[in-house]
Amino acid sequence: MHSDTIAFGVPVAGLVLGAAILVGSLFLGGLSIVSVGGGAIGLLAIAALALAVARSAGEEPAVELTEREDDGPGLARGAK
Repeated sequence: MHSDTIAFGVPVAGLVLGAAILVGSLFLGGLSIVSVGGGAIGLLAIAALALAVARSAGEEPAVELTEREDDGPGLARGAK
């Protein structure tokens, strides 16, 4: 797997898991230690996402952009 996929995918999965635990436990039992744990998992996932964004901001883009030749005055191909 690509390292960016892991760096961004795992915290997103943790955020979904934490939100599911938090919402589910709030509906089933009110505010309890389980719902606090779900909130903590969500907050840790947000911090991990922020760290992943900060690390990837300084890197070169993975896709190289190239200039295209101009086909005309902004018309789509085949448009008349």
